[in-house]
Formats: sequence, structure tokens, C-alpha cells
Amino acid sequence: SFKCVENVEGNGGPGTIKKITFLEDGETKFVLHKIESIDEANLGYSYSVVGGAALPDTAEKITFDSKLVAGPNGGSAGKLTVKYETKGDAEPNQDELKTGKAKADALFKAIE
Repeated sequence: SFKCVENVEGNGGPGTIKKITFLEDGETKFVLHKIESIDEANLGYSYSVVGGAALPDTAEKITFDSKLVAGPNGGSAGKLTVKYETKGDAEPNQDELKTGKAKADALFKAIE
């Protein structure tokens, strides 16, 4: 469950870094979330995980590009692209990728 969200740097626009504090398995943890871009005209939002519990040791950052697109029957659908940037020549660990995806899905649903 989420405990709090606070701006560490910036005013809410691109470049802003937010600290999201949450409870996981009885432990208080945090993640640093950097807003990369906001595209209101095309309903797009891009952010990166740049620190904290959700960033594996092998990753420099993990960027999530989300966009709402027209769906069938006048509805909409969400499209999410994930870019995983490793540190140096490190290879991404498949278990870390699966765990990260599950955490990102949970965050996306909580924000929905």
C-alpha cells in the first residue's frame, strides 16, 4: 500500500523527481520516479524509475512510456512500452524483469 508521494525536485512537469513511499511485505520502501515527458495533446506520459526498491542493481534506469489510444466502440486502450537501461555491459536478469513488470503493473493500476 502507498504511504505518501512527495516532490523531491521540480514543479510537477518534465524533470520532476517524486519519491513514492510504500509498504511491501511489512517493510517501508521507496522508489524515485522521474517525469520524462507529458504529452497532453496525444495523451502520453513518460517516466523513469531512477532509484529505490524498484531499481535492480544492474539497471541505470527503467523508463515507462504510456499512451491512451482509441479503442473499439468509442472506448480507449492503454499502451505501455518499457525500456530497461543497464549499467555498463550488464545483462538484465529475467527474474528481475518479471518482478519489475509486476510492480509496474501494480503501480499503474493504483494510479488508474
